[in-house]
Amino acid sequence: MNSTSTESAIAEWAAILGDSGIVAAGAADFGASTIGTKRSIPAVLRPDNQEQVAAVLKIAQRWQVAIYPVSTGNNWGYGSANPVEDGCVILDLSRLNRISDFDPEMGVVTVGPGVTQGALRDFLDHHDGDYLVPVTGAGPTCSILGNALERGYGITPITDHFSAVTKIEAIMPDGTLYQTPLSELGGTEVDGLFKWGVGPYLDGLFSQGNFGVVVNMTIALAPIPETVTAFFFSTKDDARLEALVPTVRAVLRALGGSVAAINLLNSQRMLSMMTPFPEDKAVDGVLPSHEVESLAYRYGVPAWSGVGAIYATKEVARAARRTLRRLLGPVTDRLVFINQRKVDMARTIARVLPGRLATRVKGMADTLSGALEIMHGTPNDVALSLAYWRSGSLPDTGRPKNPARDGCGLIWFAPLVPIRGKDVRRYIDMIERICPQYGVNPLITLTTVNDRCFDSTVPLLFDRGDADATARANDCYRALFNAGQQEGFLPYRLNIDGMGALNTGDSAFSRLTSQLKAAVDPNFILAPGRYVPRVKHSEV
Repeated sequence: MNSTSTESAIAEWAAILGDSGIVAAGAADFGASTIGTKRSIPAVLRPDNQEQVAAVLKIAQRWQVAIYPVSTGNNWGYGSANPVEDGCVILDLSRLNRISDFDPEMGVVTVGPGVTQGALRDFLDHHDGDYLVPVTGAGPTCSILGNALERGYGITPITDHFSAVTKIEAIMPDGTLYQTPLSELGGTEVDGLFKWGVGPYLDGLFSQGNFGVVVNMTIALAPIPETVTAFFFSTKDDARLEALVPTVRAVLRALGGSVAAINLLNSQRMLSMMTPFPEDKAVDGVLPSHEVESLAYRYGVPAWSGVGAIYATKEVARAARRTLRRLLGPVTDRLVFINQRKVDMARTIARVLPGRLATRVKGMADTLSGALEIMHGTPNDVALSLAYWRSGSLPDTGRPKNPARDGCGLIWFAPLVPIRGKDVRRYIDMIERICPQYGVNPLITLTTVNDRCFDSTVPLLFDRGDADATARANDCYRALFNAGQQEGFLPYRLNIDGMGALNTGDSAFSRLTSQLKAAVDPNFILAPGRYVPRVKHSEV
């Protein structure tokens, strides 16, 4: 790609999109990223509809200018709105924010890439939609479609968000429209009710891929249950972790219909939610073990904390609580059940308590309320505060949190770990050994994605204003990836600087995906380098 081709393409795009639909000067500002990576971005395109998307791709093909689509660009910790390679024009799809279809009886909804978690919640609230939004901790401003395509997950009943996707419409790199066979044959409604359709399942190519620009996605929603009860448990003794882990698996197998997912958090991860980072106690950016123990004692934080939710009728919820007591009781020190009524009661009590105690009780109630909102399928940015623990400036009240804009340093390392006590211990030892070597505190969460496997999210937090700290954090990610590869703990998704891990030479995966890519995008103009290994035309 050369500058003349890019300038010619920009001129044609401007004629189609208008002045408000293209940003050339200042396009680099769009690439602010929590991982500290900076890409050269010639322009940002902002189409209003899928016809304009198709026209944009046709022009890109003609001039062979690389295009990188983003839904809202709020892909915190993985690269935000940045492309994998330099020189790509960003295709910002946030204006494609229509909810084009909703069936309140069947519980399926069709969204564009610009539909955020918050927008879907508002829509359902105004259309008698008694369904849960598939929320994440990333906040209300993040795309439903983008998260599903990245195979994100949450703690609400449909934990695996791509599993809820029933139908996809995409613009192919040549500007043509992709639809599934059932829709092409006239079965649009049933297509949205049945994930697999008929014939080879091709929708999966658009998940963690670069084969087309998804402009519409139909997803199945989980209905709001009669009751939602959060449960919290903990153990003060780290040595009990090996017994706790298989118990978590037993809970999911016994209560799979009512308990969808469980989180386990180590003491440092809990402290990051409860207290500002004590910079004066850190050594080379890392809290020594005795300082962690002192803070944990001060705030009453155990070695391991767990959280989950029961989604059920009142009768089933009562039985589930009995099962949880029976299973978790022998391996925990505390097990409590919380609903909104108890949170409101705590707030009432806080009003009559003296000074610091009132503040502490109210803070606890506010945190629990935020967690309950997430469990009820209502997005909030409570969990997003984590990104600000080591750097960044919190925005003014009423302004949405935006870690990339606000200067936060965050890289997610998100490997898969078997739900097996000895494997989890090996994994914890690996994280706690490597992170401090790079000035990163080992904050660990283990989230069940099914009854066999955890996904662990480890936020590598650093001062993004410090070039050395930024480089060390990125080195930490690579060290964790390499160690995890040896130990068998590999990420379920990659950031824009980690895509090269899939380019493993003469592998069957590389050959097949490259052949498919060459067939649908012979000029390799769409999101080059994203998950599909970059190869030469002669090699294809």
